[in-house]
Amino acid sequence: MISKLRLLFLFLLIQSSLLAQDKYLKKGDRAINKGDYVEAILQYKKVQNKTAKLNRKIAESYFTLGDYKMAESFYDLIPEGERESEDLLSLAKIHLAKDNFEAAILIYERAKESGADLNEVERNLKAIDELIAFRNASKELQLIKINAQPKGKCLGISSFANGIVYSNTSKGMLKKGNAHQLVVSAYENAVYESAKAFAKSLEAKTNIGAACLSPDGLRLYYTRWFTRKGKQQMEIAVAEIKDGKWQAKESLGFCSRKYSCCYPFLSSDGRKMYFASDMKGGFGGMDLYVSEFDNGNWTTPKNLGSTINTFQNEIYPRIVKNDQLWFSSDGHGGYGALDLFFTEKYPNGTWAPVKNPGMPYNSEFSDYSILDFKDREHLLFVSDRADRGLRDQIYKLEMNTKDDVEFRVKDSQSGKVIDDLNVQVRKVFGDTEFPVEFLLNQAGYYQFSILKDEKRSGVLFEIVLSKENYQDKLIEYNPSQEKEKIEIEMKPIVRKSGFSFVEDLLPIAYPNKKISFQNIYYQKNEAEFSEKAKGILDRLYRFWKAFPEVKIKINVHSDAIGDEQSNMEVSVEQAKKAKRYLAEKGLESSVVEVDAWGEQFILNACFDLADCSEEEHQENRRLELLIVLE
Repeated sequence: MISKLRLLFLFLLIQSSLLAQDKYLKKGDRAINKGDYVEAILQYKKVQNKTAKLNRKIAESYFTLGDYKMAESFYDLIPEGERESEDLLSLAKIHLAKDNFEAAILIYERAKESGADLNEVERNLKAIDELIAFRNASKELQLIKINAQPKGKCLGISSFANGIVYSNTSKGMLKKGNAHQLVVSAYENAVYESAKAFAKSLEAKTNIGAACLSPDGLRLYYTRWFTRKGKQQMEIAVAEIKDGKWQAKESLGFCSRKYSCCYPFLSSDGRKMYFASDMKGGFGGMDLYVSEFDNGNWTTPKNLGSTINTFQNEIYPRIVKNDQLWFSSDGHGGYGALDLFFTEKYPNGTWAPVKNPGMPYNSEFSDYSILDFKDREHLLFVSDRADRGLRDQIYKLEMNTKDDVEFRVKDSQSGKVIDDLNVQVRKVFGDTEFPVEFLLNQAGYYQFSILKDEKRSGVLFEIVLSKENYQDKLIEYNPSQEKEKIEIEMKPIVRKSGFSFVEDLLPIAYPNKKISFQNIYYQKNEAEFSEKAKGILDRLYRFWKAFPEVKIKINVHSDAIGDEQSNMEVSVEQAKKAKRYLAEKGLESSVVEVDAWGEQFILNACFDLADCSEEEHQENRRLELLIVLE
């Protein structure tokens, strides 16, 4: 009897557990139908034994919410053999959002084999190819902050005449209850000038921004912010210019107190308005819409569809001059809070897959409100990356084009052009080496390319030349100060019969296997070596490069003027300077031995109180450079 009761209790317990699991599933399904994906995930996760079908529902919910990391983790729980084509399509998009193009391509191919729509897969594969090409081209872009900058949040930028319009905060206006007012920055001589107040008479006690101008310049569409029943709302209003002043007219007909409409942008002909709204019937958050101007009125807005809009927010639409639609979103997966994305229409009117342009367009913070110009070779956009989300900055993106530098090398004695050189071009500060091309049929000229931005900023380059029977040549080239076509001379090595050293090295044999290389004479208070002294040290370095098995010894001496300790300090400083100079050239520190002797070895009896000329004292202020043969 007891055994039967236990079995009955166990049966009831199992039934109760199954009913509870079924309850969570039903609650999750109801939440999905209502569009409450957060609640759906909460209910589905309470189910203890999750099937592939349930993991798929959780993954799809996370995917819809834009949480691609969690979505991927639940897609990965679905066994390989039970994955459907839609699972693979979503996984491919997740990898694409992570810039993992190779994985995305492979998964799209697998989706094709699993029965996915072939046309959709091919469209996505083509989009990846186009995106890779776009990213490669973007590597040549440079990002520059413009001169005019907002004090806080600028609420987007728009084109106006020969400048840009954005919103700025003003302490003076804050007292009147207005946090933002419109300002204009003129574009003069390739510079965006300091901003000045714009449309002062427009809605003095309302927060306004995100404006756009009609093609004829007579109407201004803008976003105004207000609080209704504790909730912030936005609507698009229009103003007209009368007697030289902008006067607010009305909000547009499709606006309502039940939802927000904001961030308007007009097509080039002024017949279409793209904007963002959270009106009922969208996909969630802010969606992008378009309305057309017909018979003096704006038509009922049309949602741009699920290719563009997500459960999260899509805002700041822009049509750029190549007819691409650009916008910002936190629902497509990307680098940060809001990323810039773009797409274009196919001939059949549908939208191509949305692409993330990558860096430098996007960052880990918010990037939005891109703007291009018919008469300017750059883009502008807004980002809060510099102040980690606290303040907007306006950035300029332009191609970092290159300039070619040409140089020709001649024999310093004969004047003849030298070819077949070993040539290196590199930045003075850094390891970047630049490819050099010999220009055929161009009278012996060599060529390398530098970025215009590096030219403007005065980046220093080194041109290093070597050839048998010539002294090595190293010159510093400053593209901001020198010509783009330069002449260089190299000295031939003059050899004495039966001797292999350069003539000006004057070698002398010593019994202790030291060879005197050359002396350097210095002034006590000089901060750097003279050009003559540098030339001698350069020759010493090149000699070591030719014969790296030798060691170098440097003895540093001073004159006897002043006290003995001061003279020793002078010697020590000169010794450090010599070793540092050679190390910067590339000579290994273990090769050089340096000794400072102060006034211990005076050559000519010019001691402290001796009556000697400056020339005689100079003989004692010397660096003796010695080659040590092992």
